[in-house]
Amino acid sequence: MKASEFVEGLKKIKIDAGPLKKRGLSDQFIEDFKRAYYAPPTGSNCVSPHPVVELVENYDCSSLEIGMVTFDEKIEETEDYLFFGKADEHDLAIDITTGAVVMVESGFDDILFNCAQNDARFLAAILNIGVFLLRRVFEAGLSENDELNIQMAEEFGDIAGGEKYYDFYKMMLGV
Repeated sequence: MKASEFVEGLKKIKIDAGPLKKRGLSDQFIEDFKRAYYAPPTGSNCVSPHPVVELVENYDCSSLEIGMVTFDEKIEETEDYLFFGKADEHDLAIDITTGAVVMVESGFDDILFNCAQNDARFLAAILNIGVFLLRRVFEAGLSENDELNIQMAEEFGDIAGGEKYYDFYKMMLGV
């Protein structure tokens, strides 16, 4: 998935404020919630073989938050990684050698989770998990259905590249 396709996919996600207001959530909370699924263009025209790099460089990701995944304001490159975001307070990065997306313990080089075969697959999986997480907000009992959440985590893992990535998506769904 390209960065532009990811952003277009986000635009197609509609968040109905009505049910959120009925739960007593403030207008500010609802606006922040909607903004978490929005990444407007910055006017930059970075071209990269990595869709995540294009996303971070060409779109304002400062409010973008899908589950526990957030994106940095800029890419940080080291000898081994292109750091682009966070998940559960740890760093998300592209392994420069393999192209895989990994979750690295903040401040260290220890890989905590393999997230995707590459960053294009990562964006596709994250977009899909974002849609499912919204369903969990609006559909009663969905969050507590461990069997379904495990099945969905495995589907997102398959989008990301296969069984090797299941644990990351299970962690994202809390199962």
